[in-house]
Amino acid sequence: MKTTKREWMPLYSYLDRTAITAHLSDMAAQGWMLEKIGGWSWRYRRAEPRKLQFALTFFPASQFDPGPSEGLETYRDYCAAAGWQLAAESAQVQIFCAEDETTVPIETDPAVELVNIRRCVKRGFVGSYWALLALSLLQILFQCYRIWTDPVDTLSSTASVSAVLNWLPLDVLILAELIRYYRWQRKAQAAADAGSPLPDLRSIRWLNILVMVWSCFIVLWLLASYWSSRGMFLLTAGMLLYMGLMVLLANGAKEALKRLKAPRWVNIAATFGMIIALTVGGTAAMTALILGNSGSGWLEDHPPVETYEYQDWTWSVYHDDIPLRIEDLIETDYDRWSTRARVNSSFLLTHGEYTQRARVDALDQPDLQYETVTVKPGFLYDLCKKDFLSWVERHNKELPQEHWDEYRLIDAPAWGADEVYRLYYSSEPSNQFLVCWPDRMAEVNFDWSWTVTEDMMSTAAEALKGGT
Repeated sequence: MKTTKREWMPLYSYLDRTAITAHLSDMAAQGWMLEKIGGWSWRYRRAEPRKLQFALTFFPASQFDPGPSEGLETYRDYCAAAGWQLAAESAQVQIFCAEDETTVPIETDPAVELVNIRRCVKRGFVGSYWALLALSLLQILFQCYRIWTDPVDTLSSTASVSAVLNWLPLDVLILAELIRYYRWQRKAQAAADAGSPLPDLRSIRWLNILVMVWSCFIVLWLLASYWSSRGMFLLTAGMLLYMGLMVLLANGAKEALKRLKAPRWVNIAATFGMIIALTVGGTAAMTALILGNSGSGWLEDHPPVETYEYQDWTWSVYHDDIPLRIEDLIETDYDRWSTRARVNSSFLLTHGEYTQRARVDALDQPDLQYETVTVKPGFLYDLCKKDFLSWVERHNKELPQEHWDEYRLIDAPAWGADEVYRLYYSSEPSNQFLVCWPDRMAEVNFDWSWTVTEDMMSTAAEALKGGT
């Protein structure tokens, strides 16, 4: 027979005291006595079914304290003398039980009770929620800034898009809880002024459940999006596992130091020092892993097919499929090309970067590079086009106007596009074009030695207008 039982994620607000104490009374009547409370679970032990009443109170304390402070021990002694026995505690939350229904309530002065709750909630709940809200809003603002300054790369990255979606449900919960708490505080103050019992702050369990389900969905969606990308899938899964391990290790260290009766400041310094060290170490290890395996193909979706040595350097050769090749544009007998494709895709954009180059021992051969962007929601089209147009102009303000780089709108019907721009370096035309079709754009950089003909333009258009 099981002697212990856990309730995972009870989702109660500790200010919803009536609901919590009623639930604990029901559990005691079923033969389950509360033993431990935590953020993730409540633990019960099997006991003789009894009719008990419970009380939940607040007392200023810290989760890093090695044991109850002198004031907290005195408080518990007073409660025990009145018939209330400690059932479980978690930092500032104390839960007591009593068998006698006529036992005098622990809290008898609403004004003093409210002051005590405010002290505890300000130190724990309110302070941490405001800090977490500031952090999450900073993350969202940073991603919005990236969207504005580098929309193509940001919006085509599942990780960047999901970063916003991951924080939004958390923000909803934090704002809802803070607004509800401040409204409750006003009602509680009115009740305390009138000498009436303080009202409860009812739990909104459905919102907590919705946020958890949504957050799990985002994580699964992120992993599923990278399923076909071996490198990103392994890095993302590894990062999530490492973060979970970091939380477990930090929490384990905190509990171990509490058992060793380490002073609060030692526990705080050691716990947060471990978190910082693990974060820095994990970042350094991931960076070393990426750099150390660069060119090996282990973290790449399309690993190199071979490598070769030239002037004491190791060079990689790729044979990725690309929609437009040099052989489509000019006649050539050279056949030792390296073709590489990098494609990022989200539900908003698909961004492909393609290159075709000869080996470094054949620098007389031309090269070809181009990008394509497929815009799925139309309202993002102008933002992405502006990204290409403004990128080449980023240094113009530092130069005289006659040396500006800029895209100029040209008449080039061979592209079959709505708009075609050509890049001019210091008023001289280059072989780089920005071509805009209704839901797609391509930036094509032909080799500098070519004279770009209409046949080349139409060939490139046919390959890129409908390709990935």
